[in-house]
Amino acid sequence: MRRPIALVAILSLLAGPAFAQAKFKRCLTKPEVKVEKLVRHGIFLREGGNRCDTDYNPGTAKMWKDFDTKFGPRLAQQTASRKKVFDREFKGNALEVMTYFDGRLVTYYRYYPLSVSYCGQVDKLLKEVTQRGWNAFAKQSEIVQADVVTDMKICQ
Repeated sequence: MRRPIALVAILSLLAGPAFAQAKFKRCLTKPEVKVEKLVRHGIFLREGGNRCDTDYNPGTAKMWKDFDTKFGPRLAQQTASRKKVFDREFKGNALEVMTYFDGRLVTYYRYYPLSVSYCGQVDKLLKEVTQRGWNAFAKQSEIVQADVVTDMKICQ
């Protein structure tokens, strides 16, 4: 009986730091929040497009790839701006923390349960950005990625 309790106690002590969420020290400005939304929306559409392509909406992976090809430099610009925020906030281990944040997002979207509704929404969003371009993508990111304001501390 004592061994299981001791094992649980040891694992609890070790797991605490491992599962601690990295926190931003300062607040993010409105432009930084916008960048975070754009990056997250790109991850969402990429993962959703790739996953929904096989069983639900053939063509979604190609729509994302075409968008990424056309607007890749703009997406890279957003990622570079985001990296500067992580460099400022997490001196010494910015890449590690950014990789953690991105891994969390990718894992969430990669394993989100697929359904007709979910894949239909991904298809609709990808068709819109295919037809209307970057401005539609930016507008979508404001709505779809609204949870950024709950994840990050925003400057008032």
